[in-house]
Amino acid sequence: MTRTWPTWNGPAWAASPRAAHALGATLFVACVCLWAHALHVPDAPPPQAPAAAATAAGDPAAEAVAGWLRPGPLRLNVTVVGLMRRHDRAVAVLTVNGAPPKAFMTGERLLPDVRLVAIDADAVTIERAGATTRIVAPVLPDPGPPGIVRVR
Repeated sequence: MTRTWPTWNGPAWAASPRAAHALGATLFVACVCLWAHALHVPDAPPPQAPAAAATAAGDPAAEAVAGWLRPGPLRLNVTVVGLMRRHDRAVAVLTVNGAPPKAFMTGERLLPDVRLVAIDADAVTIERAGATTRIVAPVLPDPGPPGIVRVR
């Protein structure tokens, strides 16, 4: 038993491979142009920032917040946690702007424009934009007399 399959009787232009390729290429170019146009639309300009509101006179909290948000040089808060010194080397343990304590040696940079200039027995000296600042280390409490002390 032989079975014959029906043949496709579509339009004559669809049977031509050249016509099918031309139609496919045309649709491809049309899709590329459509996506290029959709993606190339320029963005809307960014909204303009409103004028800065004047702070209330006499309100120290508002002035402090405005000082922190105002553009200008970076605020710097350096605290000396500890100092270690030998005859040839010195190390200062510092916290910079609330970061965890870190050890620094003379000449190292704390921030891009801040450098540790000197480490003394009781303070450190930092340099920022040509100006030097001396920061005193905390004083250790008196440990009391050495050894066992008789209490009456």
